[in-house]
Amino acid sequence: MKRFFIITGLLVAVMGVGYLLGPSAHSDAIKNEPITLDPDLVKLEASLDESERNAGLRPDNEARIVWADSLRKIKTPYSIVYIPGFSATWAEGDPVHKQIARHFGCNLYLARTAEHGVDSPDALKELTPSSYAASAERALAIGKSLGEKVIVMGTSAGGMLALYLAAHHPEIDGLVLYSPCIAVANPAMKLVTKPWGKQILDQVFPGEHVVNSYDKPGRIRYWLPKYHSNGLITLQTMLDEFMTPEQFQQVKQPVFMGYYYKDEEHQDNVVSVPAMLEMFDQLGTPASKKEKVDFPNAGAHVIASHFTSDDVSGVYQHTEKFMRDVLKLPPAPEPTSVVALRRNDDPTKK
Repeated sequence: MKRFFIITGLLVAVMGVGYLLGPSAHSDAIKNEPITLDPDLVKLEASLDESERNAGLRPDNEARIVWADSLRKIKTPYSIVYIPGFSATWAEGDPVHKQIARHFGCNLYLARTAEHGVDSPDALKELTPSSYAASAERALAIGKSLGEKVIVMGTSAGGMLALYLAAHHPEIDGLVLYSPCIAVANPAMKLVTKPWGKQILDQVFPGEHVVNSYDKPGRIRYWLPKYHSNGLITLQTMLDEFMTPEQFQQVKQPVFMGYYYKDEEHQDNVVSVPAMLEMFDQLGTPASKKEKVDFPNAGAHVIASHFTSDDVSGVYQHTEKFMRDVLKLPPAPEPTSVVALRRNDDPTKK
């Protein structure tokens, strides 16, 4: 019997060593490279439009600037940068991001993160933590060109990127996080960056592709219907490295966090609500400058989009209140009405 236990122990040890020495994902280091933008905002927009036209995108998935005043394309006191989540583009926050920007008179930059929105079944195949982070950095740089102060708004993985930016850029004025992805709801996702993770993923998604279908008409236009499973490895690598208590402590800015939670049975099933709440408590932001709001009637992970949420108006109202009361943004002035005088109303003719 003793010999049996010794042999069994040796076999378990060998299997354990074999697991630990198995292949695992290795990503390139994130680089802080300088970003050069044209200081002329009209030329900046033209350059952005040209770059997006040449990116091989699906229709209407381009990044874009929504001007506070489209007739006078000038810098505003505040700009908002919206970063969409994993596999999505700008519509993931529509209409809330546009309504908020309009209410406060902010230029709005609707970013498109690396390899998202592309018209290819192999979308995200070349996505790396470095390129993912770099696309968020570029979005922030554009936001700085558009506003004297910048507020970063993000949904899901866009919220993750917003937190990443805030930890590295204390000059950001505030964060609005909708269902931020701190951890995926399915804990098995953590295995993809461990030894044999790629092999496990290939068993779950044969052919190295993830295929999505959506119930709401039109939604598939703005979320990738098919993408390469490498994107999941990149996402989990970012979560492993940057969604940590040490990083959260570096975030000092005012933070609004909204998420879907009604009860244990009815809550966000895409990302982890407990992980969000734990992150919120670990932020370096003073308690008086951060607010969390559950939206039990949203009914879905994506709470700020008309494609998914049943409480878009509630999300807007709470966001507006936070930006008014905590960030102290003044509302945009009402447009001045211009009344044309009729010929016989001309005072010089009387």
